[in-house]
Amino acid sequence: MLRVLPTRFTSALPELRRLLLDLGLVPAEEGQGWAVLDSRSGRVRLRTADPGSERDGTVVFGVEIRDPAEFARRTADDGGSAALVESPAGARVLVTGPDGFSFYAEPTGHTGQYVDADPDLAVRLEWRTPDPGGAAATLAAIGARRRADTLGPEGSREFTAKNGGVLAAVPAPMASAALAFEYAGPLGELEARLALAGWTVEHDGADHGGAGDAVREAAEAPGRADGVVHVTVPLPDGSDVMVLVSKGHVPASMR
Repeated sequence: MLRVLPTRFTSALPELRRLLLDLGLVPAEEGQGWAVLDSRSGRVRLRTADPGSERDGTVVFGVEIRDPAEFARRTADDGGSAALVESPAGARVLVTGPDGFSFYAEPTGHTGQYVDADPDLAVRLEWRTPDPGGAAATLAAIGARRRADTLGPEGSREFTAKNGGVLAAVPAPMASAALAFEYAGPLGELEARLALAGWTVEHDGADHGGAGDAVREAAEAPGRADGVVHVTVPLPDGSDVMVLVSKGHVPASMR
């Protein structure tokens, strides 16, 4: 059991929740100041943050598992660093990579509520790191499956989680987590859906009304996977949501 579950902090929780629903996720669990949304491939947890605070707009790397003790044992057996940690909610596993970046694997009994979610959309959780090789080894140790196609920049190593979502080790100067999405449908359909819902859609920092010359140039930019367009939607908290669109890409949920 391995499923992607990033936590996104935001001072614009209602707006971010609405955007994710418009992208094709569906509600799963909700409470005061938090919500969890399901896609066909991975989940996203939203938590409220004070405007302008250090947490506002940040992402916490995380995965869901079934049995913490078994997960920790298998991860260690496969060369990863995993420690059982007790919390008020019970045991969970702290995984630490060679770059010092760490994240929790949380136990869950959730089986998914994604029947109405867009089948072309997958949650992508990036481990940005100066040591993508070490991060990739850690992701393999926790049971993620290496995939051949890479949507990130040159040097990225990308994996799928057995029970949903994409995990990526992406080269970067400092270790951090980032949330994005992958969309396997036509770019025009995604743009139309978001525009109809009132969202401003940008490609690599510039507004475009459709997939014209500027979008083709963005897709062919050096250091990016061939044919990948980076679509972003700005949010009131000053951050944005990124969707990677690649012609012919098969979503993780269909593998």
